[in-house]
Amino acid sequence: MAAAGRPRSEESHKAILKAAYDLLHEDGFARFTFERVAAKAGVSRSTIYRWWPGKGALAMESALGALTEELNFTPGTAPIENIRTRLRLVAQALKGRPGKVIAAMLAEGQQDPDTLRSFTEDYIEPARKILRAQIRHAIDEGLIRPDFDIEIAIDVTFGSLYHQLLLRRTLDADWVDRLIDLILAGALTECAPQP
Repeated sequence: MAAAGRPRSEESHKAILKAAYDLLHEDGFARFTFERVAAKAGVSRSTIYRWWPGKGALAMESALGALTEELNFTPGTAPIENIRTRLRLVAQALKGRPGKVIAAMLAEGQQDPDTLRSFTEDYIEPARKILRAQIRHAIDEGLIRPDFDIEIAIDVTFGSLYHQLLLRRTLDADWVDRLIDLILAGALTECAPQP
C-alpha cells in the first residue's frame, strides 16, 4: 500500500497502477523497476518513491486491484451456489492475466517479506474473510453442519487453488466444482441441494 505523505493525484495513482500491472504482465517481476513504471505512466520516479516503499508493494497493489475487479459479483439467495460462484471467479482470474502476476508475486514473496506481507494482508486475509462469511451463512441457513471446520476448509480451498496456479495445472470450473464437492462431502445437511 502507498506510504503516508503528500496527498496523491488520483489520476497519477491510476496511471501508475496500470503501468505497473502492464509491465508485470509483459516482462515479469525480474525487469520490473520504478524507473520503467514512471516512464510508462508519465510520472516522475520521485512520485512513485514517495507513494510506495518498494517495488514489491507497488507490484502487489497493481495485481490485487486487477484481481479484485475480476472477483466482483452480486451474491444470490443460495449460499452454496454463492460459494461456488466466488471460487469459480477466483479460479478464472488465476487462469488469466492476474494469475500470472500473482504467481510472480508469490515467488518474489519468498525472498521479500514486505511483498509476502502485502499479499497476505491485502488479498489472502480479505479473501478468507469473504469465504468464511459465505460458509457461516450456509451454516446459519442449516445447509452445512454447525461443527464444520471452516478454517481448515478455507486452507484446503486456497491451498489447492494456489497449488494449481503455481504448477500451471487446470483451474477450470469443473475442477473447482469437484474441489468444492470434495471439501463439502459429508458436511452438507439434508436441507442442502445435493451436487
